[in-house]
Amino acid sequence: MDVVMKIAAPLGRFGMLKPIASIQDGMLATIPLTIAGAMFLVVYVLGSPSVGNSGTALLPFLEPLADKFAWMNSVTLSLLSLYASMTIASAYGRRLGVDSTTCGLLGMAAFIVVTCGPENGGDADNFSANGLFVAMVVSLLATKVYSWFILSGFTIKMPEQVPPQIGNSFAAIVPYAIVLGVCWIIRTLMNIDLIAILMSVLAPLAAGADSIFVYLGARLLANLMWVVGLHGDNMLLSNFQPFGLMWLEENAAALAAGTPTTQLPHVLAGFGTGGSIDRLVMWPSAIWPLVILMIRSKVKTHNVLGWTSLAPAFFTITEPVVFGLPLVLNPYPCVPFLLNTVIGPGVCFLLDSTPMFGKFFANLPWATPPFLLWPLGTGDIKTAALPLIAFVIGFVIYLPFWRAFEAHALAEEQGEVQAA
Repeated sequence: MDVVMKIAAPLGRFGMLKPIASIQDGMLATIPLTIAGAMFLVVYVLGSPSVGNSGTALLPFLEPLADKFAWMNSVTLSLLSLYASMTIASAYGRRLGVDSTTCGLLGMAAFIVVTCGPENGGDADNFSANGLFVAMVVSLLATKVYSWFILSGFTIKMPEQVPPQIGNSFAAIVPYAIVLGVCWIIRTLMNIDLIAILMSVLAPLAAGADSIFVYLGARLLANLMWVVGLHGDNMLLSNFQPFGLMWLEENAAALAAGTPTTQLPHVLAGFGTGGSIDRLVMWPSAIWPLVILMIRSKVKTHNVLGWTSLAPAFFTITEPVVFGLPLVLNPYPCVPFLLNTVIGPGVCFLLDSTPMFGKFFANLPWATPPFLLWPLGTGDIKTAALPLIAFVIGFVIYLPFWRAFEAHALAEEQGEVQAA
């Protein structure tokens, strides 16, 4: 517990920093948009003859509209950075105590100016997930400058009789002009392409991050937080959202270009957003076996909790088990829980890395049951085997630990009955 708290405490403080919390809030605000776009992409998969090897669409009556369904992905997920520049700036402005709407507009305008030079105009590629890190930095800096001007009083002041909306608009003129002017100088006069520079720096990192070592390391650290009562997914894995969404956008673009779902480039597409291979195999390995074992348990409290936890667990809602069993600080289930963090998901990651199974191309709500997540997110029916494999591995690992735990709990229960 001491070791985990030493790791978790700085991460918790880091997540509470205003810029970091604003990035998280801003990215969460874009999730409904990307999910809506993903639904159209799922329908595209059903209606496109280029998906699969048969040469015919799964639902032929949708074939005339297939390209139009794919277009919706290009104005949702493929413009993610543009939307994020507005939502992040708005969230940061709210935390700094200034007008959030004005900050959101400034963040988006600054991002457009700093990424679209005269030679490329409004190149939509700049607004895709590739520009997400630039959108974060620019929107945060623009909002910080705006708040400094507003809170310091270096603005155009209107008489008190002027309505607040009009007064706010005039007060924003000076910081707007300075922020957009600086962005114009960087991109137009100095011809500095921030996205190209940042992508060249991040390319090796992004390529290396989509690996089994990064995935299992991040997942193990997140689950170490869970066993001491901290929400590891929110505290740690949400920091992978920019990479996960970038990989998801690249997979979606490759799918729309005709690449089979089994040959898409990224296994960890969507990691950190809820809809990814992590959600597909992690909880079926680490939580579902516990629920089944509790239902079969001779210990009355375990049996009742198992039936109570069944429906939430189906939707990968883990808190009833983690805090109800409890799994937190309980050595019997903690050890197999951490083993199932690595073994089951690791095996499934390696399997999904092969051309046998489809990769994720659509972002779905985090509470989507795995047996709906795989057909909607990957379009490959064979992917149904992955949560089953994870569950079987998890069950085998839990069984010896559970028998010892149940014997201990049964002895305690019988002792309490005798005492009563």
